[in-house]
Amino acid sequence: MSNAAVTAPQETERAQHDAFRRKRDQGVRAPQGPLALQTTAWVSEATEIEGVPGTWAPADTGDGLRVTADAAAEIIVDGATVDGDATIYSQTSMTPSSVRFDDRLTATVIGPDHHGRFALRVWDAEAAEERGFQGISSFDYDPAWHKQGTFEPVDGGVEFEYGKSQGGSMRRALSPGTIRFEHDGEQIEMVALPDGDSSLQIVFADATTGEETYDVGRFLYARPRHDGTVSLDFNRAIVPPCSMSDQFNCPLPPAGNRLTIAVRAGEQRPTFGG
Repeated sequence: MSNAAVTAPQETERAQHDAFRRKRDQGVRAPQGPLALQTTAWVSEATEIEGVPGTWAPADTGDGLRVTADAAAEIIVDGATVDGDATIYSQTSMTPSSVRFDDRLTATVIGPDHHGRFALRVWDAEAAEERGFQGISSFDYDPAWHKQGTFEPVDGGVEFEYGKSQGGSMRRALSPGTIRFEHDGEQIEMVALPDGDSSLQIVFADATTGEETYDVGRFLYARPRHDGTVSLDFNRAIVPPCSMSDQFNCPLPPAGNRLTIAVRAGEQRPTFGG
């Protein structure tokens, strides 16, 4: 086999990785990207929220929040100026709402949480620039960290516990199965949180965590194939959104996902100017 035949796939993978990095940078800088989140206000009764107009309360419909304001407040919900009451539907509803306060501030609603509450999230489109965001440092692309693993479904799932970056009690979750891959002759096993239809969110830490990479750990997304194989490209491991805004409450790596190996691939930390 010629050298050209060997290097061509690697060059293709590198080009795909470069495209991924560009898209990732655009995403975190977006008007509602991780850097833009300014407020997460959980609402259980009628209240005012610092930095935005209106009175906010749980919606009578039970699937979002209600805002009360007159037209002078210039709150726009789903394209219409609020003059009285308006319902803002959660991002998990069939028809999630959009909220605009001005050219800079927008909002969305998340929830319900385990108390049945919904929260208003306020986003600042100029936050990345104001904070002097320079990018996310990352390891050089390394094709050796694009692993091919296996996914073994488990009837009833694999139960595990994990914490959250803002503390509180441990949460229980079910991984739909077990993910395994090999590194330097060692079989490594992980669990994952379901993420959408058939995608999995792997929250992991490794020997670089807290030293070369972000203290909380990193995320990796994977989609098992029908034959049980799964592509694990650690070059696409990303820092969690709580690394860019303390308004996020990120899952922490469960005990089984705290790897002893050093995964020197993927993102390291967000960087900001002085």
